[in-house]
Amino acid sequence: MALFSWIASVDSDALLDALAEPLQQLGLVIDPHVSSASQVLACDRPNCGLPMAQRVTVLASWNCSRSREAQLEVRSSEPQLRAGTRCQQIAERLQAANPGSAQIGSKS
Repeated sequence: MALFSWIASVDSDALLDALAEPLQQLGLVIDPHVSSASQVLACDRPNCGLPMAQRVTVLASWNCSRSREAQLEVRSSEPQLRAGTRCQQIAERLQAANPGSAQIGSKS
């Protein structure tokens, strides 16, 4: 399993508001049944045409809501040691969309 995890500064009191646009630009769909102002779950569309192993899931939750720090995780079923996975590409693009992020505990 490929996994990228990092802490990001968020310019909003609601994670859903802060992440909705970047996630949609990446082609990911936010799950409205699970997501709220304090946590966000997004994944590829079921009919996206990608192999199951390349489909990513993004989970974001507050690390410290007072200081507006959120933990973001991007994961897929791709091999952990393969470079250039879709998981890695989505994580890098999501980090680039939020320059206040500092990557921690990254695995690919």
